[in-house]
Amino acid sequence: MISVIAAGDVPGLIPDGATVMLTGITLGGFAEEAMVELEKSFLATGAPRDLTFYFQSGVGNRKDRGLAYVAREGLMKRAVGGHIMGCGPALVELCRDDRAEVYNLPQGVMATMCRYIAARKPGVITKVGLGTMVDPRLGGGKMNSRTRDCEDLVEVVTLLGEEWLLYRLPRLDVALIRGTEADERGNVTLSHEGYQLGQLAAAQAARACGGIVICQVERIVKSGTLHPKAVRVPGILIDHVYVARPEYHWQTAQTPYNPVFSGEARVPLDAMPVEKLSMRKVIARRATMELAPGMVVNLGVGIPEAVSSVAAEEGVGDAFTLTTEAGAVGGLPAGGHDFGCAWNPEATLEMADQFDFYDSGGLDLAVLGCLQVAPNGDVNASMRDGGGIGVGGFINVAQGAKRIVFAMTFTGGLDAGDGAKVRIGDGRLEVGEEGNRKKFVRSIEQITFNAEQALRNGQEVRYVTERAVFRLSARGLVLTELAPGVDLELDVLAQMEFAPIVADRLGVMPPEIFQETWDGLGPIVAAAQAK
Repeated sequence: MISVIAAGDVPGLIPDGATVMLTGITLGGFAEEAMVELEKSFLATGAPRDLTFYFQSGVGNRKDRGLAYVAREGLMKRAVGGHIMGCGPALVELCRDDRAEVYNLPQGVMATMCRYIAARKPGVITKVGLGTMVDPRLGGGKMNSRTRDCEDLVEVVTLLGEEWLLYRLPRLDVALIRGTEADERGNVTLSHEGYQLGQLAAAQAARACGGIVICQVERIVKSGTLHPKAVRVPGILIDHVYVARPEYHWQTAQTPYNPVFSGEARVPLDAMPVEKLSMRKVIARRATMELAPGMVVNLGVGIPEAVSSVAAEEGVGDAFTLTTEAGAVGGLPAGGHDFGCAWNPEATLEMADQFDFYDSGGLDLAVLGCLQVAPNGDVNASMRDGGGIGVGGFINVAQGAKRIVFAMTFTGGLDAGDGAKVRIGDGRLEVGEEGNRKKFVRSIEQITFNAEQALRNGQEVRYVTERAVFRLSARGLVLTELAPGVDLELDVLAQMEFAPIVADRLGVMPPEIFQETWDGLGPIVAAAQAK
């Protein structure tokens, strides 16, 4: 029989200085109650302390849940993960104030890492990250001053005459994973989970290092009642199981449980909420014009999420296959803090397997967010005002996709008081008050996307905003389209810190996307199919 414990017993199983591997994205797949108890124990007794946490993505609700519980000086010595801001302000501030060592590595690397630890391989060897902020020549993923004095976790190696990045692997003391059910022998299912996050690989990795595996579940059932194909982590790999309180076992950071996300139900997609007319919707509409039938597509967080709702509203959502980095294939990607799940997915893959597909060039198109663009087309999506945001799956997706659309507001952002004030309607966009920061700048804070590398790889790249569209060329950015109602000199060129190349035949963004109803995507998709 398995060792059944209480969540409050978890801190006593983790020694000072331990290295802990966590599964999770948003709050999905995340052993949240263990983190709650670690925080309680540390505040009451000072132990355990000086822990190193490895995590795949942004774990939390971007506020006070998730990794935020353990993002405390003294409790957390080091954080190595796929995202920072997604874990909440506590980790962002810990990083900014140099009170912990914080590394940010690509989500795809973090997702596959446990497989290599389990197999006792030398590291994750990949071209993902070359020429970006995780390349040791450009920072090595070190996100603050304190970390720059620490060991390198990434190195450049030469194999078969080519440059690769070697991501070093940790020695794990503990794996904290999550499932739905465990039987009395410790066999674990993921039946109510919206994601598959490498729970098996994490357990194997900890065991390969001589560490222990602790699993949070909804319930414990009698031995022999679980279908063997439903068991995702066998009991031979589990040391301890605890049953979580429901409030600490949410399917995502937004949803306690939705059977659609776990593939147990389907719903009519025409009932999904429709985006209101806004800069976000205009940008998403123009981005959807890059879609063609049969494409396999990834949508990033933020503005790119709106592409799926626009496609559904226009009745062409089934013309191409939308995917999420967390493993969803088909259906309609969910937005907000449900990110990574999908409404009516056709399949839900292991996140590591999805990234293998992305890294191999499987994506036809990626629509990604963006903070800053340099004159040569380099993009920063990982740092703002010196504060680490994190890359998530951005680098994997951007390096692997055949075509890329960076979807962004031209200045400022979408937050109240930050973005531009515009009037949209009657087929026009008029700028009233400008956003409080420029995005097309002479020098970007970090290189999250390397334009020169993209050109060498033959990728087609566009930068879509609410008022202008650019494409990447060997000579730099080329302005190709303006929104109707926008003044080229005042609203575009004067708001950039560098002069782009202006196309000889400057096009006009379709006036139809600047009105309440569009009904224009269907003909565009049909024309693309005819070609």
